[in-house]
Amino acid sequence: MSFQTPVSTVSTHIGGLGTIDGFHYATGVEQYCGIPYASLSKRWTRSILRTSWENDYHNGTELGNNMPRPQFPGYNTTNIFIPVPPNPNFPRKPEVDEKTALVMNVVVPQHPSLEEEKFPVLAWIHGGSLLYGSANYGIYDAVNLVSHSVDIGWSVVVVSFNYRLGLGGFLASTKIGEELKADGFEGNGNFGFADQKIAMEWIQEYIDQFGGDRDNVTVFGQSAGGVSIGHQMAANNLMKFDRAICMSGLGSTLAPLDLDEHEVLFDATCRYFSIDPKGSDALARLREVPEQEMANADPIIQGVPSGTGNPCNDGWFYAFDPRLQSWTEAPAWLKSFMIGDVHDEGVILTMNVMNDTYETVRQTLLESIQNEVYVDRILLEYGITQNTSGLDLNQRVCNMGGEAVFKIQNYLTANVNKRLQDEKAIFKYHFDQRSRLDNALNGMAYHGFDVVYLFGNLDNKLNARERAMRRDMASAWIKFAWGQEPWRTEFWEVWGPDSLGQLETEEEDEHVHFYSRFKRLLLWGSDGLWEKYLVALDHLLMKRGRMRTLGHALDAGS
Repeated sequence: MSFQTPVSTVSTHIGGLGTIDGFHYATGVEQYCGIPYASLSKRWTRSILRTSWENDYHNGTELGNNMPRPQFPGYNTTNIFIPVPPNPNFPRKPEVDEKTALVMNVVVPQHPSLEEEKFPVLAWIHGGSLLYGSANYGIYDAVNLVSHSVDIGWSVVVVSFNYRLGLGGFLASTKIGEELKADGFEGNGNFGFADQKIAMEWIQEYIDQFGGDRDNVTVFGQSAGGVSIGHQMAANNLMKFDRAICMSGLGSTLAPLDLDEHEVLFDATCRYFSIDPKGSDALARLREVPEQEMANADPIIQGVPSGTGNPCNDGWFYAFDPRLQSWTEAPAWLKSFMIGDVHDEGVILTMNVMNDTYETVRQTLLESIQNEVYVDRILLEYGITQNTSGLDLNQRVCNMGGEAVFKIQNYLTANVNKRLQDEKAIFKYHFDQRSRLDNALNGMAYHGFDVVYLFGNLDNKLNARERAMRRDMASAWIKFAWGQEPWRTEFWEVWGPDSLGQLETEEEDEHVHFYSRFKRLLLWGSDGLWEKYLVALDHLLMKRGRMRTLGHALDAGS
């Protein structure tokens, strides 16, 4: 492990809230954990900003609670994709409680007096497909990142927070919408996104008392965290931030489902728990289901182990469809934008397509695209033919999905943002550094491995060259938050595979990242075929049809 050990505790007063205790480290960094930023009265309602602490006090030396997320004996990919163990500074294991898990962790260079300089704020949104994850994971502990910012003379404040996940965070239906309206709220579903916005409101209200500059906030997130940022940029009621870093995820990476699709999910969820979805008490009975049972049912109902929380195109949350984000200029208020991906993005999809054959892959694409020529061109680009099968087919399909869902979206976004190009304010990167960890992902720059380098909590597993690159990478993110240029915008920054960061043109990098293939697929996909391809991939990779199948099967058995 590479966690620092606190040398003492520290107390400070936050106006309007009370006294908070935290940890003080030898680097001068202070850490305050488990801060409640919102209250929640029941499942499937809007959270409310917290403006007080019980007895005007909060113990920030313990982690707060976690949101429920799927857990199955014998099946746990967390330790592989997130290989950092829990931080031993927090011996109390967080409980699972959706009503009290809307908490955040704040790490500051050193608590300043009110007259001292305020530091840029980096607000972290964790990944996990909007279904898994927690800000409490050891991999996201920000003490080392903030300590590094102090070392290089560019001090930052880092905030991370939980938000609702899976069915508890994103289920929508007519019944849910009607109850929200009766309770004085608008919209339908998207509860996790609403929580994120409340967290950012808390930052605007209180972060200055921790030494943060509320007028210089960068949101950064990986996977579902990057997706969340993209969806917030497409929202009607905008989250307040100035810069954004989307790591392996954009708004167009995960499309919202229309309400009729959510009705299918709601019905399937009810039937899974032997509840009549048409009954007047359906919502009340669903709330009686224990939160962990609800979370465990999510992948089963969706029919894939690596499913997603599902945003809702509810007619209220979005100002524009986030599926168009990679084709759309970033909003004028965004000062700078960083986007990036890892070399082996598609490995995250492995389990979902394990049982597919050439015939099922081709047929699923064809059902949505309705153009045999385009479908066959796509498959041939990835060497997928009638003779491709087994592990070879799985790897090629995962590569196809990883490029379309993550890499081509970044390529499009980098090229469409002419304003940010002119202002030298859009920065793009690839992370190609392979893992040497002793697990099944050894030898891969897998989805999420860049986070290991960014936060620096596994230095004991890295060699000297890798640690040097890790520091360079963290410095780039920190300087971006300060409004600096982390690298020249006309190049892609490529981290690894030889423990170095280097600037490369697309021509120089073609043999690794195949930009010419991106261009061919987009050219062939003009006149709406590219958008249909993304829909087809969503059905192929997420197996959307299985929800309907489950609903019909439960109907037949009822």
